[in-house]
Amino acid sequence: MKKKAIALLLAVSMMAASLAGCGGGSSTANDADVSAQGTNSQSQPGASADASGNFNKEGYPIVNEGITLKVMLAIRDSDTMIAPEQMPAVQRLDELTGIKTEWEVIKSADWSTKLNLMFASGEYPDVIIAPNGTVDDEEYGVSQQLLIPLDSLIEQYMPIYNERVNAEDDDPTVSLVASDGQTYSVGYLVGQNINTNQHYFINQEWLDALNLQTPTDVESLTEVLRRFKTDDPNGNGQADEVPLEMGLDTGFYGIRYILPLFGIPCDPEKWIYIDDDKKVQFVAAQDGFRACMEWLSMCYKEGLVDAELMSQDLNTIETKLKAGNIGFFAAWRLKAMGFDDGVAKDCVFWLPDSSASCYRYLEVARPAAFVTATNRNVEATMRWLDATLETETQFSMYYGEQDATDGTGWKYNENGKIDSINDGMVEIRNYPDCNMMFFAPGKYLSDIFNMPEQRLEKTEYSLKSDESGIIQKYSNDYLDMAPLTSEQLQSSTLTETDINNAVVENIANFVVNGVTDDSWNSFVSMFDGMGVADYVQMYQEAVDRMDIE
Repeated sequence: MKKKAIALLLAVSMMAASLAGCGGGSSTANDADVSAQGTNSQSQPGASADASGNFNKEGYPIVNEGITLKVMLAIRDSDTMIAPEQMPAVQRLDELTGIKTEWEVIKSADWSTKLNLMFASGEYPDVIIAPNGTVDDEEYGVSQQLLIPLDSLIEQYMPIYNERVNAEDDDPTVSLVASDGQTYSVGYLVGQNINTNQHYFINQEWLDALNLQTPTDVESLTEVLRRFKTDDPNGNGQADEVPLEMGLDTGFYGIRYILPLFGIPCDPEKWIYIDDDKKVQFVAAQDGFRACMEWLSMCYKEGLVDAELMSQDLNTIETKLKAGNIGFFAAWRLKAMGFDDGVAKDCVFWLPDSSASCYRYLEVARPAAFVTATNRNVEATMRWLDATLETETQFSMYYGEQDATDGTGWKYNENGKIDSINDGMVEIRNYPDCNMMFFAPGKYLSDIFNMPEQRLEKTEYSLKSDESGIIQKYSNDYLDMAPLTSEQLQSSTLTETDINNAVVENIANFVVNGVTDDSWNSFVSMFDGMGVADYVQMYQEAVDRMDIE
């Protein structure tokens, strides 16, 4: 995918609709974008600091005479921290830029309610920062125009952000484009140079104990699992081994991550995927899906898979992985996953054969910062957002202070790269952590940051997977970037809930009771009355408009 290809195509495809709305007397979000560049500055938000000569387009401070920005910040429920105004990094940023910030901090559990109430009240903050909170740019940007489009503003006032975007082979911000072809947010990204979330691990200690060769495909894997069950590979004289560990619908350890072994690059959230011909396919109607169900049913009946497959949750699975008595499983990686002293010490990375198709993971940004339509200092705000991304500032926001001695922070190592010295054990933080702006695509991050061991491990697995040709051609992540309207998104959410409930329920039945022609045909035909065909077609049309390369 070429840089900005999707964004440009969306802009063109939406041009007719945009032109139809031009020439009216009402103020639009597009007008706000233009006014922020100095045109029509007497009537539009964002003109105040620039019109008074207070705003500096380059250098620091950003404003000669202080202004105040009100910031609404979403944080994770588990986070406890001091007030942002008291944080050293925030105070330095205020002093550097000449911009004082006032913060409203909201936990994730309360975020949606308070965000909606805020927009309904008509009294908005200047900036919303929410990498850990959802903001509907279709509703509040495209439809209600309470958020302003940022494309030209980013181009003019965010050189740090632009430089990192332009350094990448593929544009990591295409994920931020709304259905009208415009961008309403500044992105958040922690690059890792990875390409899939699906990896498989097999117990090398058990293979060695039984003098078994590493399996090369599902058929030989099945025979190894049988030997793991019957031949006492842990040597304790008991039949207590679990050849295959997994759950029903439990993230990395669930059935979605077994489906790639049968040629289905299942999306982590949707039961659709994009095939090699750029066609959107419904997972549950594929021959590979049936083959996977038949295999899992066989494993269940032979006792090759954990007997608690149907009922156990993610925490239960991770407890068992930590105990270490497992032969085979899927996971994000081995290190720093909470089971370092369990299966991680005995298991090794396993590559399936070329018939497998694993989900391709794109390192693209998620929405982080939004500027509201009542902001009177838009240009200064954009420069302030860019200033948060200065390398030392953003690392101090993410990890804590440079050279700190309290278990937080970061430092420069002997090679001039940044090392994290943050052990994550501080109860009350003096930095916002991953709740604040952070934009570090893979090339930038690998140049300036000393990647921790677990990230390097993940990168190695990804490289091997890519070289083996088992990663899907067109990523399912494009489905999340699809230019859908608010109405289409709402409709798809309802459809997806119905589909998920039906698929998961029937997976359980297939695994326990097996698959017959009658049960399979009944299962597939069930989706005819659920709007699945229209749902798939909606995504197909959106993917076609994106012109993915």
